[in-house]
Amino acid sequence: MPPMADAPLTLELLAGVGEVRAEWEELAAASGSPFATAEWSEAWLEHASHGCRPLLLAAREGGALVAILPLVVVQGRYVRKLRFLGHGAANELGPVCASRELGVAALRQALHETRDEWDVFLGESLPGSGWAERLEATLVARESSPVARGPWESGDAYLASRSRSLRKELRQKESRLPSLRYRTVSAPDELEPALDALFALHRARWGAEASPFFAGEEGFHRAFAAAAFARRWMRLRLLELDGRPVAANYGIRFGDAEWSYQHGRDPALEDASVGSLVFAYSVREAFAEGARAFWLGPGPQSYKRRFADDDPGLETVGIARGLRGRASILAAKRRGG
Repeated sequence: MPPMADAPLTLELLAGVGEVRAEWEELAAASGSPFATAEWSEAWLEHASHGCRPLLLAAREGGALVAILPLVVVQGRYVRKLRFLGHGAANELGPVCASRELGVAALRQALHETRDEWDVFLGESLPGSGWAERLEATLVARESSPVARGPWESGDAYLASRSRSLRKELRQKESRLPSLRYRTVSAPDELEPALDALFALHRARWGAEASPFFAGEEGFHRAFAAAAFARRWMRLRLLELDGRPVAANYGIRFGDAEWSYQHGRDPALEDASVGSLVFAYSVREAFAEGARAFWLGPGPQSYKRRFADDDPGLETVGIARGLRGRASILAAKRRGG
């Protein structure tokens, strides 16, 4: 794939995140995604990269850094895969940039200049649509990415915009739990016990099907959670009964949006819908705090649709070099990404 003729960019290989930390932070803030931050990238590289080789590229235009491509090369048994840092764990991925067009131009150029270092490029969880056409790639999968748009004057004002049946259901379920208490972790000494509860509840609910990118990467998530808490991004909300956490929703407030990231609930209280209650509380609190959007997390689950009013989606695309690369893309399409 040739580089874009209208993108006179200069690419440079970075030794690490810290080499351009200030610019990285500015571009991440402009992108609006917590998964583009230096903190997320550093924690993932330290705790969850599992031997893959970082390929961090900075794209400059006229000397100004306009995009960062946080890529890694994963050496498989038969193929070398070029992927975005954080693959599997992040809700969305892609170039870290203020301008989507410059990000696409930088990525196209990077794919051309590094083509001897990989057999297949797998660009996962890219926000929106049109990535296959822009990159001259194969569309591997599309996924739902529902969002509730704001702002709202209050959490109750947002809830009033939802269906009458949802509001009635939430009121009835709360009334059946007279000892219910919601709280958001706010003090440093509350963080570790709340994370303990979150992981325990997640594993209790899902058992052997617990997310390998969450339950299986606890060290990474605890490291990022500590960094996010220090930056006031952490939104770990708990539902307690008689002082005991029975449901948790872990979100990240970044800029003017909150991102629901992971959750857990006590399976013994399935009929009480404690998971739905803490989720609804999280959405209401986000809008009460002034969020302009609440990202509900990837996936088409019906409970998310009850809270959402938009879904720009996510795309996974691939580019293959050689027979083994093409076989890898076909396998990814069969898996749905």
